[in-house]
Amino acid sequence: MPNWTAYSQNNCIFLALLLLGFLSCGGNGDAPEAPAVDEATRSSIEARLIPELSPAEDRAGRQRNAIINRAIDQAYDIQPAPEGYFYEILSPGAYNPLAEGDIVTAHYRGQFLDGTVFDDSRPRGEPLRFTVGELIPAWNLALQRVQPGGAIRILTPSALAYGAGGLVGPRGDTLVPAHTVLEFIIEDINIHEE
Repeated sequence: MPNWTAYSQNNCIFLALLLLGFLSCGGNGDAPEAPAVDEATRSSIEARLIPELSPAEDRAGRQRNAIINRAIDQAYDIQPAPEGYFYEILSPGAYNPLAEGDIVTAHYRGQFLDGTVFDDSRPRGEPLRFTVGELIPAWNLALQRVQPGGAIRILTPSALAYGAGGLVGPRGDTLVPAHTVLEFIIEDINIHEE
């Protein structure tokens, strides 16, 4: 008669290893992600962010709370900015921080708080070229916290992103609905002389 207990244990071990293999292969490998955190770090992030939750029931308060809850769920070590967005320096870069008027190229990924990506420069194979100060407010402000070569995560309420108008693509399709909270990772930042 077969030993079903041993068979079941071996299957459980095999399935657990298979699941770990699938999970470790996730992601696109292109954008820097926050490193895995231990339980003590996760608890520290949660303890620091919970007091940041807003008691307000207006749109701004709900969006702030959604950002904080996303950060707690994902263990993002974000910091609040006085202007209302949150950021995490993933890699500081070198030299002087970016300033308004700098001409920059960078790769980026924009996503909703559920993780759905709405725009990503990597598949296009070309970084975005822009001038700091001519983008959405959250980018204009947060990019001045990082240096060339660095990477930053930005979580922004809609008021500092695309607001009531949302973002409409060139063919008239809605890329970002009105009043949507967004998350961006901006990396491979380079300043260009003109």
